[in-house]
Amino acid sequence: MEKCLNCGAESAGKYCPDCGQEIEFKRLEVKTIFHDVTHGILHWENSILKTFKQILLKPGDTVKYYISGQRKSVVKPFTYFIFIQTVYVLIFHWMSGQYFAFLNFTINSAGTMQEKIIQMQHAINAYINYFNYFMPVFFALYFFLFYKKKTGINYAESIALSFYWIGTTLVFGIVLMLLSLIDIRIWNARLLLNFIYLVFAIMQFAKMPKFKGILKSVLMVFLSYFTFAAFVSVVLFVYFYFLAR
Repeated sequence: MEKCLNCGAESAGKYCPDCGQEIEFKRLEVKTIFHDVTHGILHWENSILKTFKQILLKPGDTVKYYISGQRKSVVKPFTYFIFIQTVYVLIFHWMSGQYFAFLNFTINSAGTMQEKIIQMQHAINAYINYFNYFMPVFFALYFFLFYKKKTGINYAESIALSFYWIGTTLVFGIVLMLLSLIDIRIWNARLLLNFIYLVFAIMQFAKMPKFKGILKSVLMVFLSYFTFAAFVSVVLFVYFYFLAR
């Protein structure tokens, strides 16, 4: 029997039964560090991709399994969201200038109004990392209000569900942003794609009759995006008219 150098527990095996550390002590080497780094990155990427595949193809069923306790096969909801959100923000900062220039050309405003629009765009670009965290909160609130009676879901479970589904819609945004290098107008398709996916996810989770389920889920998704847009608008209004003077 050997003692674990980390916690002192005795073990006859390769790993400590209490803390899981390897019993055999090895000095650090460059190849060991390289192996740990590559293994960690590949394991992380594989876990994210596996979770994304499950949430994309079976969003309702996957979330049901997670809520019911089958959580080993997927990345935790907030971890999943924050990873995708980070990638999204990086690409958004890179692409937003081109997209906003297209919008400004399309709107073709003049004078003070044009300056205000540009200021708002700069603010959105600067604070998109913070704004994006509110969308899952609003979506979870409406999902809880609309479906708690039908599904028995609580608000915490609605938040977990929301981080998975809204995180997946950010992947659509990433793909469309990259495709917009071909034609900037492609990015405009993100809302339609998001709507279709979220309605599909809700229908699969709630198991409601098709006609009634589609109408209810479309309304819920619309209210979520409307509330999010209203919230961002109010924040920008307060920022420009009270704090930025």
